[in-house]
Amino acid sequence: MRDELRVVATIENVPRISDFVRDQGRRLRLTDDVLFDIDLAVEEASTNIVRHAYESGQAGDIQVRIESLDDDIRITLTDWGQPFEADAAHLAEDVPVEVRAEGGMGVLLVHKLMDEVKRAPASAPGGPNVLTMVKHIGR
Repeated sequence: MRDELRVVATIENVPRISDFVRDQGRRLRLTDDVLFDIDLAVEEASTNIVRHAYESGQAGDIQVRIESLDDDIRITLTDWGQPFEADAAHLAEDVPVEVRAEGGMGVLLVHKLMDEVKRAPASAPGGPNVLTMVKHIGR
């Protein structure tokens, strides 16, 4: 099974992305715990794309693809905005919350919720930035 949604990257469309993820998860008969993790990770990543990939006033899209692969669910988020590459500071668990930048827990949260997270930043301006997240569901 493979399905996708493409929407304008606005904060108002994040709930639409979340609805799409939950609908697909129910179609795949995912457990509530697995679906919660996937939905929260996708919502966090989508919000980051909206806030950071596109400059204020710049229009752009987010494409969400969900694939069921045997014992895995793969979610791919694609945008065409500014590339983002997580560094060690984004993934460090031992950095006190008070020291982190506002909202600086999202990247770590996505990595905690999903079993695999890979980023492929655009190789040229305007090219696709691809975030691939995998959740092992062990059917």
